[in-house]
Amino acid sequence: MKNPYLNSSVLTPIGIMVILLGYVAETFRMGGLIYQGLPTASFFPFVIFLLGFPVAVYLLVTGLLETKKNLPVQTDGEGSGCSETESEGFGIKPAHKPVLITLLTFIFIILFKFLGYTLTAPLYLFLFQLIYDDKLEHFPRKIITALIISVFVYVLYVGFFNILFPEVWK
Repeated sequence: MKNPYLNSSVLTPIGIMVILLGYVAETFRMGGLIYQGLPTASFFPFVIFLLGFPVAVYLLVTGLLETKKNLPVQTDGEGSGCSETESEGFGIKPAHKPVLITLLTFIFIILFKFLGYTLTAPLYLFLFQLIYDDKLEHFPRKIITALIISVFVYVLYVGFFNILFPEVWK
């Protein structure tokens, strides 16, 4: 019998919290948040952690309560709390998606130093969409979405916060 709490509404927030904890650990390794009265490169990632972690905790609590509420509705042997249509499509079970996203994020962090933002960010966002999509369709839309988000984040970091990304094309 499968554990009913191993579903995407519980595991996704846990995966997000693991990513955010790794993110904030790397943020503190970069140095202080403020230097000479100005925010440093670690300031904005810390703000993302401060905003994201409470949201992830809320999503986890909500997922646990929802799963607990649905326990009597499940029949013996079903256990996962996922409908059959949720696990079809791309072939990735909903319970595995947070693990894949965590793995994808760690690969992104490693490749970022070598390939830079321009290559890794759109690829990361595109693969992120593929993992959470249940059907392999709308590739042009996914590519455009990944590019738009990448440009937005680049403009936000470089234009507004004056935080430059590593240059790999010298």
